[in-house]
Parts: sequence; structure tokens; C-alpha cells
Amino acid sequence: MTPEMARLFEQAERNMVWLSEHANELELFTRHRGRYVAAAGSELFVADTPDEVRRLAQEKHPDEMTHVRYIFREKRSSIYACQRKMVAL
Repeated sequence: MTPEMARLFEQAERNMVWLSEHANELELFTRHRGRYVAAAGSELFVADTPDEVRRLAQEKHPDEMTHVRYIFREKRSSIYACQRKMVAL
């Protein structure tokens, strides 16, 4: 992996972690249902389409790898179907 690719992956992960850590205070799952959100430079961007939210984020942070996510309109349950138990050997 090139140094530039490594930098972009690190930025994308940092933006994803920032969005996850600030989801409650940003009210992602109450105020922005049915919309796309993006994180870049420790800021939140919101739009109706992925292209629009990416454009907004890249206008303000052109050198950042933006993390884009869709917030479903309705709350969905998570199903973890492939759980395995640890066994002492």
C-alpha cells in the first residue's frame, strides 16, 4: 500500500470513528432519518443524496477522505446470526 493510500484509509477510519462516537450528541438517529450523513474534519454534513453530502464535505475539507452513511427512515434491528462460543482447550 502506498503512503497516500495509507493516509486516506487512516482518515476514513478516523472520520468513521468520530461519527460513531458523536452519533448521540449529533442526534443522528432522531433528526436525520432518511438522509445521508458524512463526516469529514470532525464535522457533520447532511443531504438527501450521497453525491450531495460528499460534495458538501469535500468543498469544506478537500484533502479528507469522507465517511458517508445512510440513516434508515425506520429503526432496524441488528441480527447477529453467526455467533460462536469460545471454548477453553
